[in-house]
Amino acid sequence: MSALRFAAQTLLDNRSPACLWRHPVQAARVILAVLGNFLLKIEEKIGPGGRRECPVCSWSGRHFRTFVSADEVIPGCICPGCGSFDRHRQLVLGVRDELAARKGWSPEVMVGFSLSTAMRFLLEHEGLARCFRTDIDADDQRFAPDVVADLRNVPFGSATIDWVFCSHVLEHIPELELCVDEIFRMLKPGGAAWIQVPFEPGRAHSRRIEIDPHRAHAHAWQFAPDFGKLLLRDGWTISEVVAGDAVSSADRDRYGIDPRERFWLARKEA
Repeated sequence: MSALRFAAQTLLDNRSPACLWRHPVQAARVILAVLGNFLLKIEEKIGPGGRRECPVCSWSGRHFRTFVSADEVIPGCICPGCGSFDRHRQLVLGVRDELAARKGWSPEVMVGFSLSTAMRFLLEHEGLARCFRTDIDADDQRFAPDVVADLRNVPFGSATIDWVFCSHVLEHIPELELCVDEIFRMLKPGGAAWIQVPFEPGRAHSRRIEIDPHRAHAHAWQFAPDFGKLLLRDGWTISEVVAGDAVSSADRDRYGIDPRERFWLARKEA
């Protein structure tokens, strides 16, 4: 998106949560974050080197960039090299741990729902099988899908997929139960699903909400600590992996991973 279009949609649209005259505090946060990212680019050119590193693309430098949208400003989140978020970098470390634990085994068929280019690159360069990317929109260049698929009714056979990656998708779909059932159905016995959603630790219970078309995230759900219970099905086990527990403090600092980031690993019984 061009800078002018971003400004028009984010700061000048009175329906935006960062509209200059309706939400001046959020607008100021957005402007400062954009300026900060611009200054980081200059700093990297003037003084290369640093102690940050991306486990996806091996970029190294001084700082990760700030994620900026009308809804959110997240400092130190995005890799300047491959565009991975900190959640992608945590997932990469989790995948490597899984492969190490299974000693030589690798999945034959992997499917990612709205999987980022960075994650697909990483998985394929780990010596694994190709990870097929799916999205509901064939024209969405962010994900360049191999297969157009609606997660509520996936065009894959039952028990045909070894690994499923579903990162920040479920919160956009009101019919959560259908989506989880479809993930379970397509997994082979012994297969695993890596699931990530935005998490609100201050919320007591997950709840369904109305989608606001004027917000960048367009969420249909707000998820709380009980999210893992919503995934429970007979025939698979759920593990919640929190970065603050699973990744050392030194590696979280090095890879720019928020300790609150997490994923859920659902394993289908063999």
